Order: sequence, then structure tokens, then C-alpha cells
Amino acid sequence: MKRRIWTIGLALLLLCSVWPSALFAAPDEPDFYLNVSKAGVRVGETIEVEIGLRNAQELVAFELNVKFDPSLWTAGSGAFTTSLSGFSSLVNTELLPGGKVRAVYSKLGDAAGESGNIVLGTVKLTAKAVGEGNFTLDAIKVGQSIDQWTTYNPATGANAVIVGNGTGGGDGTGGGSGSGTTPDNEPIITEKSVVVGSPSIVGGTARVKLNANHMQRAVDLLSGQTLRIEVQPGVAASKVEVEFPLAQVRGEAGQKAKNIIIDSGFAIVTLDRGLIDDESASNLQFSVRRLDALSLPANIGEQVNPGDAVYDFELLLDGRPISAFGGGEVTVEVPYTLRPGETADKIVIYYVTDSGELELVKNARYNPATGIVKFSPKHFSKYFPAYAHKTFGDLGQAAWARLYIEALAARDAVNGVGNDAFRPNGPLTRAQFITMLVQLFDLEDASATATFSDVQKGSWHDKAVASAQKLGIAQGKPDGSFGINDAISRQDMAVMLYRASKAMGLAWSPSAEAPAFADAASIAPYAVEAVAVMQEQGIINGIGENSFAPRGLSTRAQAAAVLYRMFGL
Repeated sequence: MKRRIWTIGLALLLLCSVWPSALFAAPDEPDFYLNVSKAGVRVGETIEVEIGLRNAQELVAFELNVKFDPSLWTAGSGAFTTSLSGFSSLVNTELLPGGKVRAVYSKLGDAAGESGNIVLGTVKLTAKAVGEGNFTLDAIKVGQSIDQWTTYNPATGANAVIVGNGTGGGDGTGGGSGSGTTPDNEPIITEKSVVVGSPSIVGGTARVKLNANHMQRAVDLLSGQTLRIEVQPGVAASKVEVEFPLAQVRGEAGQKAKNIIIDSGFAIVTLDRGLIDDESASNLQFSVRRLDALSLPANIGEQVNPGDAVYDFELLLDGRPISAFGGGEVTVEVPYTLRPGETADKIVIYYVTDSGELELVKNARYNPATGIVKFSPKHFSKYFPAYAHKTFGDLGQAAWARLYIEALAARDAVNGVGNDAFRPNGPLTRAQFITMLVQLFDLEDASATATFSDVQKGSWHDKAVASAQKLGIAQGKPDGSFGINDAISRQDMAVMLYRASKAMGLAWSPSAEAPAFADAASIAPYAVEAVAVMQEQGIINGIGENSFAPRGLSTRAQAAAVLYRMFGL
């Protein structure tokens, strides 16, 4: 009964447009967003604008206002719909002057409010004129089950391009005559993107072939540094192929494009400009096929969650496959939905080898806010996202570090000491730390050779130390040894991490305002800059009373925490 009375009171407040500001902040600030169903439409076509909320806290009511340009879009009385269970409209969806859709909904009864990431609903609009239409979530009011009222003005937005429907408006010469007929799959080209909304589909493959005119117009209009090619393949396609010439990208107008993004609708691939400039090819061909797990060997298919896909990528220049990528030349983004009990830091990417084996891609990072896994492959082939849970029986001895240790274990960056133990509070040697560092950031170089006197060829740490030496991360001691069995000090850990950041191209340097530790005089000269940078980046902090303890030793758990922060999980 209390909830029903509260609902009626809420309705009166909404109808009178009286909703007090937040009485107190929610534990996790909500994050609102808009998504459009299409990046480009033609006059007469409809588009859906999705209104979403991340970090909802017991939501039982909302009033939202979505603004649009009424000269470009029309909306009907039933423009807003929601699929939220148990929510009912308190007032009919309103179309307000100036282009605004207003919807007010409440959850009736005594059911618990909605929490987590939810979709509030969608607004459906119809394009009526050529132009670039922007949508804005102008204001939103949220009611929680704890009788908390909160008003937000997120001003979050989305946009879509409207082009002619091919039935009039000029022939492109300015005369106003002619039909202007456009093929269904003619791209929509703007200063931000090239969008192909209706590619031809043959045998499940959506084929997109952009010509020189398309690419020249794209680079001429481009206002930023990213040339984005977006394909909307539809549900009938299981494979997308995109082909385009490179001369225009290499030309004068194309020099402003520092990278090319190909959004296939299945996955998003970003190609660094260097990949194109380093080759003399005239055409680029990219494809991605979405495979079912059943198409893989049984021992691999069972690793793929039901409903998830395996992605088979291919990149060719003039029909010649590119067999290997340099660091950062290619990045890939694929979707993944967390299952109950899964955590974001254990989402990884697996590569399926030609021989049917699985190899871990260690640089994968999952963003729970977007539901996207991003990784940088060394080559193209078959890849899929998965949840990797690895733990040890003694992590209760350092419960504060469980998250860090398990996240690194999921990436095969840390190992136990046998008998299901990790020994989190145990000491850590220099060889163990450099191995963890090289493994996590995938820095191993098979051609590297260590020259330190105490590193034996073929030992468990040989390749890690050799790779670190080749990259300048490990420089050893005055006696020519690396000190493989020496416990690693905090300042040496900072130095190795700092050198690794440089090897990976991270532009980290200490600022003039870097705070000094009380025991700064005890930091070795070779470690001063590294300690300052690691502290500023929040990777290695002090130990209390403004002290760094440069010669203090690290435990295995502490090292895992430091590497976790460095990785940016």
C-alpha cells in the first residue's frame, strides 16, 4: 500500500512539474546514454533512439525528455515505448513544442526497483528532410524506492544523417530537376563517417565496395583524424566484406586520417595509418565472418558461451593476406555480455590456431560500461571472448589482493608455487617479477638472448629476462649478473615498470609538481624519476607517513597489485 500511495504522489509531482533536486548522492552515480538504431537513414525511413541507464539504483520511476530537430524528424503520439517489466505510463507520451518527447513511467505495486544497467525505452522518429539530425537527452528525473528524488541534466546525445529518398529535389547540378535516384547501398558520406546501410547480401555475405569517388569525398569531408566506415549488414548476413582503394587516403586530403575504423556491425577494427603507408598496395580488402561454436572442434567449442560468436578476420592488400601486424597497428573490438557471477577483469580473448589449439591474447581489456572487449592481435584469424577463472587455495591470506592475482592468473601472467598455492605474502625475486611483467604485457621475444652471468639458457626465466634486456627494461648489476634470486626492492620494481612503459610507447614523465617523499634522499639516483612517475600514475604508492621505503621488499601479492594497476584493468 505504501508503494501505491507513493506512486500516486509521484504522479502528482510529475504532472505539476515539481521534482526536488537530489537529497543526497547515490552510491554510484548513474550514467545515461543514447544509441541510434542506424547511423544514416533516408527521408521517409524511421529510426529508433534508445535511452539507457548504467548504474541504476532501485529505480521505480522516471521522467525523460528527448529533444530532436522538428524540421528533420516527426514523432507520433506513441513515439516512446519501454519493455521494462511492471512499468506503466503515468501520463500519455507528450510531444512538446520545439521538438521534445516527454515520457513519464512508474513501477506499480511492491516489486523491487530496477538496478544495474537497463534500457529505459526507445523513441521512434521518422525522417522528413535531408540533414544531420541530433538527439539529446535534455533532462531526466529518477525516483528510487528509498523515496529519493533526483534530477539529472546529462545532455548526452547521438546523431544520424538523413539523405534524400531518390524521388526528387535535384539532380546534383543545382537546377532542381531530375530524379536523383540513388542505389539502395549507395553510401551516406559525412564529415564523420561513410555509412552503408543496405549492402547486397549473397550467400550470407554482405559485400561493400567503395570506389575512388566515395573515398575522395570521404577524405575531403573528413573533419577529424579518424576515417570511419560503417556497415549495417542486417540479420541475414553472417559475413561482411569491405573493399576500398587506398590512393585517396594516401593523397593530400587523406593525410589528416591517422587511422581507419571499419565497423562491420559484428566487430570494430581500427587500422593504424602506418599499416597502409608501409605498403604499396592499391586496394584494401577486409572481411569478418561470425561463426557458431559448433563449427569448431568440440574441445574448443565448449569454451565458447552459448549465444556468443567466434570471429574469423581477414585483411588483404591487393589480394595478398597480411600475415603479421606490428604493435598497435590493428585493434579489434567485439561484444561480450557478462554472465551472473562473472567479473570484468577476467574477460579474455582466445585465438584459435590452424591446428585447433587455443592461445591466450593477453592484452584484451573488457569495458563493462560498453560491453566491449578490446584487443590488439598480432595477426588475423579466429578469435572469441571468454571468461577465464583461475584461483589459488591460499588467497584468503591476502584477501585484499585476490582480485589482482586472479585477474593476472586469467592472463597466465602469474603462476602458483604448487599444491594449489600462490603464497601471496611470500617474497618475490627479481627473476619472478620480470617474468610476470614480460608475460602480462606479452613482451617476450623468441630471438632475444640474455648476457647476464647468472641467467642460464633454457631456464624458466631465460626468455623473460632476455626479452627484458633486449628492450632495455633489465640492465643488471655492476658485476654482470641480473640477480635472479635476489628479492626485488620497491625502487627496482619502479625502475623496471618505468622502462617497460617506455618500451611500450607510453609517454609518461614526472611533472614539476610531483610530490616528494619524506625519505626521498634514500632513493637511488637511477630510480628517482621512475619512483616519481610510478607514484603520479598511481601504480606504486607510499607506505604511510609520506614514506616510499625504496629498499623495502615486495611480496608476491603486492607485485600482482602493481602490475594490475599498470595494465589498467
